[in-house]
Amino acid sequence: MIGVDRRSPQLQELFRQARARTVAIVVPTVVVAQVVRSGGRQANLRRFLADSYLSFVGLDYPAALEIGALLGDSGTADVVDACVAVCARRLNHCPVVTSDPEDLAKLDPTLPLIVV
Repeated sequence: MIGVDRRSPQLQELFRQARARTVAIVVPTVVVAQVVRSGGRQANLRRFLADSYLSFVGLDYPAALEIGALLGDSGTADVVDACVAVCARRLNHCPVVTSDPEDLAKLDPTLPLIVV
């Protein structure tokens, strides 16, 4: 999301290709909570999140249990990263766009990562 806010050319191209192929872009709502702040300083991010092409997935009770178990098994503590990993698993191990591949690899080394 930081790259989106900074208008990363790499991310813009990645999202353009996803749309051209009608590939869904799914954003866990906890990621939104982690990055969005009040005020007008995040205009690019706000525009991106308002795009009707995006889908959002929330955190339900079974996912929370799975996230907690994943954190315990991996010895890590970042709930947002674990939520991203669980969401990707639930979406048939869909690729995860990240600038932090090390943390996600600790959680699930089988996840396909697109590093930006």
